[in-house]
Amino acid sequence: MSWMSVLVVDDADFVDIGHRRVTDLQRHSNLQVFEKSTHRHGKNRGGSLDLHADSGQRALKEAGLLEKFQRLARPEGETLRIIAPDGEVLMDESRGDPGRPDEFANRPEIDRTQLTDLLLGSLPPEAVKWGCRMLKIQELENSKLNLVFADGHEEPDIDLVVGADGAWSKVRPFLSDTTPSYSGIGGLDCYIPSVDSRYPGLSEHVGQGMCLNLGSQKGIMCQRNSNGNIQLYAFGRLPIDWFSTCGIDFTHSTARGKTIAALFSEFTGLQKSLVLNSEPDTIGRQLFTLPPNFRWNHHPRITIIGDAAHLMTPFAGVGVNLAMQDALDLAHAVAGVGWDQRPMAPMDTRLKQFEEAMWARARQNAEATLMYQGLFFHDDGGIAMVEHFAKRRQE
Repeated sequence: MSWMSVLVVDDADFVDIGHRRVTDLQRHSNLQVFEKSTHRHGKNRGGSLDLHADSGQRALKEAGLLEKFQRLARPEGETLRIIAPDGEVLMDESRGDPGRPDEFANRPEIDRTQLTDLLLGSLPPEAVKWGCRMLKIQELENSKLNLVFADGHEEPDIDLVVGADGAWSKVRPFLSDTTPSYSGIGGLDCYIPSVDSRYPGLSEHVGQGMCLNLGSQKGIMCQRNSNGNIQLYAFGRLPIDWFSTCGIDFTHSTARGKTIAALFSEFTGLQKSLVLNSEPDTIGRQLFTLPPNFRWNHHPRITIIGDAAHLMTPFAGVGVNLAMQDALDLAHAVAGVGWDQRPMAPMDTRLKQFEEAMWARARQNAEATLMYQGLFFHDDGGIAMVEHFAKRRQE
């Protein structure tokens, strides 16, 4: 049987898809990818990504891309510093301090754009149709699906639709009425380009990896990217109405100073300058999540993966790794391999089994994410995280 499979993707989510899903589906079905962005770098903001050995790196290995990834990845980006608002260094792995437990090893960083290029560069150009914003899915009388897009064109007779279209998925509503809810965390998204030459003091403060300046229920969290760029987030525990009542226009250049004055007055001048010296095109962000136990009534021809299926805040660093694990497992399910069942079991059976495994994995990681979110935004600031890691090292 020949299947017509479709991936609905949102804003360069190839970072979350993984090449293996596309290539395996191409071998075992007639695959087409519909991407909302008009080009591969339609959405570049965001920090670098650490790929874990048992998920993200495993997916790349099965795709034959691990060696290329290793040439691009930055092992030095794995180090972590935790600094108090008065400037005291509470923990610095780069200077040899006892840090995180061994499970955090072998998680090198790679920029989002580099990973996107790596994945897309290994695909035939015809695998992706760009600028396709899906509006709705229609079920046809023959039980197949019809996709309707914003530009008016339609794609009929689809056997399987996979929504990899992010937090505000257009595919998810066909499976569930559940929508993401505000996590209680938000603030200002900033970046500093060419920090080594422009602000050597800030470069030294951040180091080569991640630098967390953590106060009571707030933090200025920095991450080194390649080419001397730093991505940073000035976030805190904030009620959802704070964003409409604080008087800050987050798209204006004054957002940096106003956010510092409102939330980070007790931090050192150096720490404040991370935000104040960032580029003026800041972004106000509110972080949303899906419930840890989210699942949906199985549909034989529609499923979702990645943030569309298990949206979490980024504080456990598992988002891209879960999405790439989803991608790998879904490819196995479509191909009929990698499961404890007969290879020729019906597609619907394999799809159900894939979803059950994904739900269990997502719930476990969502619970871990909530725990780490509590450490990032703790009453005791960075001390709580340092104490947590010390306890874990002794277990």
